[in-house]
Amino acid sequence: MNQANPTAKPFLMCTIGVLILGIAIRSASLLQSHAIAVESNAIGSQMESLRNSLQNSLMNIEQPATGLDDAGQPQIRDKLKRVYQEQPDLLSKTQLMVQHFDPSARVRLLPGLDGQPGTADFDDNVNGVIDDAGELGATFSDDLCVVETSQEPASQIEPSIVLQRGAYVTAEKRFTQPTRYHDRILVLHQGQNDSWSFVLDR
Repeated sequence: MNQANPTAKPFLMCTIGVLILGIAIRSASLLQSHAIAVESNAIGSQMESLRNSLQNSLMNIEQPATGLDDAGQPQIRDKLKRVYQEQPDLLSKTQLMVQHFDPSARVRLLPGLDGQPGTADFDDNVNGVIDDAGELGATFSDDLCVVETSQEPASQIEPSIVLQRGAYVTAEKRFTQPTRYHDRILVLHQGQNDSWSFVLDR
């Protein structure tokens, strides 16, 4: 019994050390996750507050016959400046884009940067053929969903699929086809460490 003690004691100490290390790593991970969640919630609250402020301002702007482009944007930009008056660097990274509904716009699915449908050199749909057209849009691939206005030529990249027709687009001219959709404004923020966007309905 006494001979086992010298072996058991180092083993026990080692086990306790591993447990303490594990607890320390787990605690650090939880603290980091909490910090990320707090930062994310703060950004979310700031974004929601800004959205509500701008939405209220937008509702008080009378939309002229020529659309938001002519009268709405300057007033909304002024509101944006007031909201960000203590953080001008954020204002410089925030864009306002008036969007019109284009009934003939094409929402198209295309291969991503690797140039292949789905994940390059991988049989995404498990049909025995690598990188066939049926893999376009596979989960976890880099394939892209893009919007083409009715004014621009259709993409010649193959394979591609038109998922639907009709979408909001950023365009200079209004579309003559009747539509029940009002103009809207896309507020897009692209910072160095964060990015977000939301839509203001009209």
